[in-house]
Amino acid sequence: MKFAFSLLFKKTFILLLMFGIGHSLYGQVEFRHIHAKEDMDKVWSDAASTNKPVFVDIYATWCGPCKWMDANVFASEIAGKYMNTEFINVKMDGESEYGRQFAMEAGLTAYPSFFLYDAEQTLMNKFMGAKPWEEFQPVLTSTLEYYPVMELLQRKFESNLLEKEEYSKLVSVLREMGKEEYGNTVAGTYRKKYTDEGAFSAEDISVIAFYTDPGTKVWEKMMTDISLVREALGEDLELFIEQSLTSSIELAAEDIDKGIVDDYTDKLPALTKNTSLDHSELTARANVYFYHYTEQFEELIAYIDEGYSKRMGDHEWLFEAASDAVFLDPRNAQMAAQGLKWFETCIEEEPVPDYYYSLAITQYYSGEEEKSIPSLEKAKELSSDPEFITNVNQTIQQVKDALAN
Repeated sequence: MKFAFSLLFKKTFILLLMFGIGHSLYGQVEFRHIHAKEDMDKVWSDAASTNKPVFVDIYATWCGPCKWMDANVFASEIAGKYMNTEFINVKMDGESEYGRQFAMEAGLTAYPSFFLYDAEQTLMNKFMGAKPWEEFQPVLTSTLEYYPVMELLQRKFESNLLEKEEYSKLVSVLREMGKEEYGNTVAGTYRKKYTDEGAFSAEDISVIAFYTDPGTKVWEKMMTDISLVREALGEDLELFIEQSLTSSIELAAEDIDKGIVDDYTDKLPALTKNTSLDHSELTARANVYFYHYTEQFEELIAYIDEGYSKRMGDHEWLFEAASDAVFLDPRNAQMAAQGLKWFETCIEEEPVPDYYYSLAITQYYSGEEEKSIPSLEKAKELSSDPEFITNVNQTIQQVKDALAN
């Protein structure tokens, strides 16, 4: 069994997990800990009598992302207030005797995994991986909101009764609920039934866009008219850009083909026009991630150095690129050593708390643990954000504890 977290969340997750930043491990979400079938039978009985859905967290005792969720999501007051109101919350060790049985029947493939059932024990949704509350809660709320719609449209689709104009609604609902694999099936069926050799319409794009891989013939055909893509996707445009960026990185890294990334990033200026997304930042992210995942570290360093030189002192760009490069794997000695130089350059340009904090983390993983504490103190001194200061104090204590041991 594996544990899972999203590609673009990986950087933040590693830092928080390694330093233990977060809330108390004794969470605000009230969980029922299930050890036997009788415990779960009582949950189902209570769900039926109260007409309340059931949230099930299946974890493993050795799973780092599971512990991170406990400390940083389930321990928060905001998560507790929402989840205790909306669900009966269940926690189960997936490697206990009953946990293994339940996990197999539920279709567990990774830790942590989360399952949402209605009061009649019907599985409404399942998803996996560590996510901050800002990403976690929308999956919960969208499941409660969209499951009845999805159930109706899915029955029509599987009976071959779904009307052409209903496909866009179905894939949208599936996307909201995180059911990417099923959405891909629906989009593929639409493509076979309703698209031909001619140009795609806005309706076609609204159905297939999120389920079309960069670099494919269908992708190239769709992207011949970027203005139409922007029009067809509307409010979903930024989400599409972020998702397709991730797909381009993963495909390029898998094939060790930077051309996929280059082709995608060439389209970013037109795609991101009049959005909140910065095409230069996204381009840097794509290149840095590609070089990292293909272990081309010399090329990665050269890319950032050349990019910063061309931008003539744009320390914000350097900081974002350096953070991606270093914190994807802070134990990589080559990248950590280069990160020290990059973050020090940022500080020379403008001494701000985030720059000092990142320098401190890099110092710690570069074997300069003692130097990290003064950097953390400086980050705290420059900040007026109470939450940031609390996190810095916790990190300082973690470093001191590590040095003492």
